[in-house]
Amino acid sequence: MPQKADHTVHILEGKAVLYQRVGSPHWHVRYKADGRWLRTTTKQENLKDAKSAAVDLVTNAWFRVRNNLPVTNKRFKSVAKLAIKRMEDMLAAGQGKVTYRSYIRALNNYFIPKLGKHNIDKIDYAELQRFNVWRIEKMEKVPTASTLNTHNSALNRVFDEALMHGYMTRTQIPKIENTGTTIVERRPDIRMEEYVKLARGMRSYIKLARDGHELDIRQLLRDYVLILANTGIRQGTEATNLKWRDITLTTSGGKEYLSMRIKGKTKKWRTIQVRHRVARYFQRIQERDAELKDIEFRDLLKIGLNKTVFRSGGNKDMATALGRVFTRMLEHCGLLTDKHTGKNRSLYSLRHFYATHELTMGNVTAYQLAEHMGTSVGMIEQHYGHLDLLKLADKFAGTGSITESLRKVKENKVATTE
Repeated sequence: MPQKADHTVHILEGKAVLYQRVGSPHWHVRYKADGRWLRTTTKQENLKDAKSAAVDLVTNAWFRVRNNLPVTNKRFKSVAKLAIKRMEDMLAAGQGKVTYRSYIRALNNYFIPKLGKHNIDKIDYAELQRFNVWRIEKMEKVPTASTLNTHNSALNRVFDEALMHGYMTRTQIPKIENTGTTIVERRPDIRMEEYVKLARGMRSYIKLARDGHELDIRQLLRDYVLILANTGIRQGTEATNLKWRDITLTTSGGKEYLSMRIKGKTKKWRTIQVRHRVARYFQRIQERDAELKDIEFRDLLKIGLNKTVFRSGGNKDMATALGRVFTRMLEHCGLLTDKHTGKNRSLYSLRHFYATHELTMGNVTAYQLAEHMGTSVGMIEQHYGHLDLLKLADKFAGTGSITESLRKVKENKVATTE
């Protein structure tokens, strides 16, 4: 048995060790619990007092293990910061969901200020009820069900982090309820006549751009807007993470369709068929890319190129950049504010435009649209089975053909609105 150092003392029949760190007058204790070595300070300078404190610390830890309780305690704030760091790292790596930013705001603005000093394993149902009362006072209104869903998801991220580190057990996670108002606020919409005005306004907005980055991003924005409005995909991760390898030409019934492979909010892939006209928007992006412009469009899609479609000047956060330019472009077109809701439009309004148009025109059923857009329709899903969307390609693709769409680009016969 190796000789122990002068600054270490064994206690509890050698199952724990007291030691001093260089530069610290306090005694620390090292012990094993729940299959792992733990270290903590006794906060005592006197050896006799340190022994007594260490025995209490170690035996209490062993008691907690026997009763399936977490061995160590952590403040809510510390665990929330770990959860925030994890989400920020995932966002920086392009793997996080757009909603992570909302979760981070909820934690920083509400949960940490009110619950930050509580031990994570001591937050129970009663404490959350007190938090709910405080939140209403802070907001000066009852939060909507949508807001509470976001807040509850943010809180669950913290509890998941605590479970991962052993700061609490699953049985200690309190029940989280959504007691918000069920009034759904109407989102700003874009109507067909406004969409036509928008499409024309984008052309004049591009003509006003200076050469260089400003011109590049306005041209990219135009095609980005038209692709969102004609596919219904989500701006943000679904669109800005799209790569050329995710776009293919598919044949069904002897007819050619443009298909896109999309990874949605659930991180699951789905394949959708889109309107024929979308091919020319992608082709315009290709023709502005010095590395791709000399490749035949069909050949490009066959290559399966692992290169992001929506990029400009090496800007990695294109969702934010395009969102800012879109706001300025809406101001240029006089379309920033929806007069029916009084709210400012955003890129998400294009997804709402697509869904409204498809349903009002009777092109597809609500269930078919939900499958296409990667969302849920609740009760409708209980009455319909899974769809083979390729069989519905004609409905999603619209009139004309891929060949006709691409020929219009070459012949410069695209309608002035697009």
